[in-house]
Amino acid sequence: MKWTPGHDVSGDPVVRIRFDRATCRVCPTRQACTWAKDAPRQLTVRPKAYHEAIHTARQRQETTEFKEKYALRSGVESSLSQGTRRFELRRSRYIGLARTHLQQLLNATAMHVARVMAWLEDESLDERRRKPGHFARLAPHPLSRQAVLC
Repeated sequence: MKWTPGHDVSGDPVVRIRFDRATCRVCPTRQACTWAKDAPRQLTVRPKAYHEAIHTARQRQETTEFKEKYALRSGVESSLSQGTRRFELRRSRYIGLARTHLQQLLNATAMHVARVMAWLEDESLDERRRKPGHFARLAPHPLSRQAVLC
């Protein structure tokens, strides 16, 4: 086993523990321990204060008070998600503050109209699905000739 101090992606200090390759390869519980084909098991350990802060935050996430606050945020997140997927919120078609602001107002109006139309058609937000990805679109329709021949 080898201990090496280092930093994670965000620059926080960590200690990486890497097991010996020969020992790790012959271990009978290797399949339950790591997914790596050849590399040995590696653990990343954070400083005690950082670990305790994460543990406290995870415990706080289990409280009903946190879940009530997060429900508000998840509603906003769904609005942002819908805006980026259906109305291209991340892209401004214009140069200049006044025109960009006008585009944002039109996008917000379009989002409200789309939600009102969905409400009028009794379409719940949970039932709506994203359009299939590029790869999924290549699959033939289940009732098409190609699917029947397969």
